[in-house]
Amino acid sequence: MFVTVLGISMFASEATFAFRPAVSVDDWKVIMSAISAYSHNAEYRELLGRLERQAKVNGITLPAPRLS
Repeated sequence: MFVTVLGISMFASEATFAFRPAVSVDDWKVIMSAISAYSHNAEYRELLGRLERQAKVNGITLPAPRLS
């Protein structure tokens, strides 16, 4: 429940922002490489997929995955 005063919600001034840490392109690639080692785990696969999509949107090119 929230309280309104004069028709204005007390939460009106609260903005919701996505967490956007400052990470260099090289750091992003290292993080993705480290997480890819755990891609056999569904939870990490989902995380890796989200990070790959964000990398693509931000113009970060990633090396093709190595097949072993």
